[in-house]
Amino acid sequence: MRRIHARSLGFGGLALLIALAPAVVPAVAQQPPAAAAAAAPSAGEMQAARDLVQANGEAGAFNGVLPNLVDGAALGFLQTNPDLAPQLRDVAIALRPEYEKRQSEIVDILATAYADHFSEDELKQALAFYKSPVGMKLVKDRPMIVQQAVQNMQEWGAKLNQEVMERIRVEMKKRGYDL
Repeated sequence: MRRIHARSLGFGGLALLIALAPAVVPAVAQQPPAAAAAAAPSAGEMQAARDLVQANGEAGAFNGVLPNLVDGAALGFLQTNPDLAPQLRDVAIALRPEYEKRQSEIVDILATAYADHFSEDELKQALAFYKSPVGMKLVKDRPMIVQQAVQNMQEWGAKLNQEVMERIRVEMKKRGYDL
């Protein structure tokens, strides 16, 4: 039976991970072969994990990733070809549907990560929670909760910054410096 080895990432953490993937991949590739030697998840584990990432909202959190990736790739040519901006935009828009068909690959990546750390029974238990009224409420309210928490952290950080700045002024004044 597989167990979780690390804490789950929230939606923001997962999105950040995708954004940082080019920097992370070389480090992961250097891991010893034993890390990759784990048995592949069973079909049942994979299906339970796919169902879980749909129910918990993680699959939907990546709906904009593929269009953004296509647009970003097109923008990469803008630095050396600034006069082609309209054409690059048109090509990116034309290519989006082709790559949006690959959304299931993202679901499979997420599902594989879950299936690697949880047994099929554990996945089904988690799925049952996310299909419960409380689980559905958690998925529905999570964006508002995260937004509120981020806003509160920003306010707290600003207050703490002011407090620290004042303390630094006081300490520097003791040393003969008036800031």
